[in-house]
Amino acid sequence: MAVELRTESVIDAIKQPLALIDDDQRRRQAEAFIEAARLHVERAVFDLMSQLAQAVDERVGDHYRVRLAYRPGALALDVEEKVQDGEAARWTTLEGDVEKITIRIPAELKDLAQQAAARAGTSANSWFVKALARAIRSSEPSSQPQGWREERGRRRNRISGWVGGDED
Repeated sequence: MAVELRTESVIDAIKQPLALIDDDQRRRQAEAFIEAARLHVERAVFDLMSQLAQAVDERVGDHYRVRLAYRPGALALDVEEKVQDGEAARWTTLEGDVEKITIRIPAELKDLAQQAAARAGTSANSWFVKALARAIRSSEPSSQPQGWREERGRRRNRISGWVGGDED
């Protein structure tokens, strides 16, 4: 996804107060100064947006690549979803045996997860599956979780067990 950000609106905003100058010669001089400063203003906007893009990239870098490119008069913000490795892709495609579970989570957490899914451009279900797969991988990076087993030469993609519930 690429979004083009036009810097012309910044220059227009700087020119807006020129209407307050009554003297035509002074207004023309100020307009000439703003035009002379155009490249410097665009560069400052680019630097600022670059810092923002870098900060966002650091936060979402595991899943997305965020880059900013300069074109005269515009900036292009490019956001790409990173290709997942085979193991992560296997758990996020929902192929093979798929089971349904019901979990109880606080309403606020559900809302936050749905917002995160919307920002990622995916369904809440897919977002939960990806988050669960990441959590499992990060908690036991060197071994398979208990309950995984080999069947007919292939790993079975089912985890069985109790996942919490009502504690009355």
